[in-house]
Amino acid sequence: MRILLLIVIASLLLALGMAIDSQSGLPPRQHPPLRQFDPQQHVIHAAGRVEGMTPEIELRTQVRGRVDKVWAEEGQQVAAGDVLLVLDDAQLRAAVALANAERRAAESRLLRLHNGAHDQERREAAALWEARQAELRQAELLWQRIEQLRAGEAVAPQRADDEWSRLQSLRAQVAAAEARFRLLESPPRPDDLQLLQAQLDAAQARWQQAQVQLDHTRLRAPARAQVLKVNVETGELCGPASPRPAVILADTTRLRVRAFVEEMDAPLVQLGMPAEFVADGLPGIKYTGRVTRLSPRMNPKRLSSDQPAERYDTKVREVELEIDDATGLVVGLRVDVAIGPNPLTSASPADPPPLAAHSLGTPAPPPVTAGQATQDLDSQNDGQRQPPPAATSQDF
Repeated sequence: MRILLLIVIASLLLALGMAIDSQSGLPPRQHPPLRQFDPQQHVIHAAGRVEGMTPEIELRTQVRGRVDKVWAEEGQQVAAGDVLLVLDDAQLRAAVALANAERRAAESRLLRLHNGAHDQERREAAALWEARQAELRQAELLWQRIEQLRAGEAVAPQRADDEWSRLQSLRAQVAAAEARFRLLESPPRPDDLQLLQAQLDAAQARWQQAQVQLDHTRLRAPARAQVLKVNVETGELCGPASPRPAVILADTTRLRVRAFVEEMDAPLVQLGMPAEFVADGLPGIKYTGRVTRLSPRMNPKRLSSDQPAERYDTKVREVELEIDDATGLVVGLRVDVAIGPNPLTSASPADPPPLAAHSLGTPAPPPVTAGQATQDLDSQNDGQRQPPPAATSQDF
């Protein structure tokens, strides 16, 4: 049994080796040729939308609060720094006032240390020092007499001890009065200055922080733009985590088209290529332009054309196109983009010439689409076919 198993395994290994040897003699696999781009025939189609010089800017307040006043209106042109809306700021105003009071108190303490004591305090200390010196001189004279009387035992020992203690006390009082006067006359210590300066800096920082928090209750325009949408009303709660932006802005001084070219055509787009746009909302009107910017990376597809054959699991390359005449276009309008030579025109000689760009005042016939061109070609082919001969009685 064991010998039979070894024979089967050897046979399998031999068959496997022969199969590998036979495959190694096959010619190398031929890869399909790379896709070639003919600039005279290829037209790139993509979905796009109209936008301003900047994409739509969604603004939200940096702090949460109740809307007190809405200044922005849809369609309004605003400049950088203009206030769009204001939140209720009563509590933050009180915080700013409190921080400002603490700042001024710290500043006053530092100024007082720089100025030193009042002149009245200096004169008081000087006068006290002189008074203690006068008492000391009187006590010293009295002690000299007592010492003379002690030599003749004419003074009691208790009286001599009392005067000696009083003399020592006056000397200490004179030293204390002098130290007090010197302290009022001396400049402030460096460590005291540093401590009060640090307290002032901390109070200044708290005041500035309160001012910043108060300014966050005002939503300002970051740049010159047009108000596209206002999503809040007076009395509503608004904050940085709101699901909808409070205000949407965009620079609409000049419109452009952002097209989303699918990955099969993405490497073929080049700067300066001509382009044409049509919109379902503006039938019979065609706009022209050119490619001005190419995205350096591919992104997930976000805009669709709702066509049945459209692929949604693909990536696209964003392409920005300049519009020659954007009359009638609005921000957010979806357009169909064709990039390439004579973009919206068929390459067949039998097709009509491309439509010329025109304004809204003089509309032209609608451009020929790929489906219409196919139907026209089928009609022409049907006209060229000869009908079969009519049946006669002899055929029966």
